[in-house]
Amino acid sequence: MLKPLHNFDACFMDLQMPEMDGFEVTRQIRILENDVNEKIACGEASAEMFGDIFYWHIPILAMTADVTQASNEECKKCGMAQYPANLFSAEE
Repeated sequence: MLKPLHNFDACFMDLQMPEMDGFEVTRQIRILENDVNEKIACGEASAEMFGDIFYWHIPILAMTADVTQASNEECKKCGMAQYPANLFSAEE
């Protein structure tokens, strides 16, 4: 599981993983981010503890062959930034 302190620009999330699907992983990451951000905001923790990050948030992009509307809506609901359908063509 992703933990603070991280130094990523973005995360590509596979939606269909064996032990925990990408929706649940994203939910867990968002909960962790919210906890850290609340602690910084209320003074319980300093930004220096997290590498001078004052607001912790990583864009999460869904990676899946499932292009259904239901999956798109679930991605948005759990906090993913993007749900790109067909990122790459066969030639790429």
